[in-house]
Amino acid sequence: MTILARLKTETRAAHDRIEAAMDLDRRIATRDGYRDLLIRFYGFHKAWESEAAGRAPDQGFFERRRKTQLLVQDLEALGLKSDDIIRLPQCRPLMPLPGPEAVLGSMYVVEGSTLGGAIIAREVKNRLGLDAETGCAYFRSYGRDIAAMWKSFGVVLLEASSPEADGQIVESAQKTFDVMHDWLCETP
Repeated sequence: MTILARLKTETRAAHDRIEAAMDLDRRIATRDGYRDLLIRFYGFHKAWESEAAGRAPDQGFFERRRKTQLLVQDLEALGLKSDDIIRLPQCRPLMPLPGPEAVLGSMYVVEGSTLGGAIIAREVKNRLGLDAETGCAYFRSYGRDIAAMWKSFGVVLLEASSPEADGQIVESAQKTFDVMHDWLCETP
């Protein structure tokens, strides 16, 4: 079983749990609800990217996948000022990211959420009329390159896979799902 297959199997329950708890229908029904959802995503990504950046196995690979600036762009489009965004709460405590394997496991969750983001972006467009320029850049993060970005992530994950690394990768993915669940699904 490849590391990708193992991750999919061993994180399925955590994935289903967060998907059910997110209540996206309610959160994207109004502009305020949607903005509040983006604020929570910003708080996660800002903290996670700061923590993961120094331990990522390949800096260029990691840098192309940062989402914080897209969230800033969206929040500004929705009326927040730069000073307000800087002061938004950040996700704490974060999952431990002691090394590259843990970062890759955590990235599996973060990168996987971009796949669902494309579906969410369509719903945001239909319900709120927002596109990448008017407040929905985050959910459209890779645009037409979403499949290529996911595939290239899978290649890096497979290259990092080994009997020693795989347990750390899966454990980090599971912890990331738990932290994201608690952060995104709690009432701010």
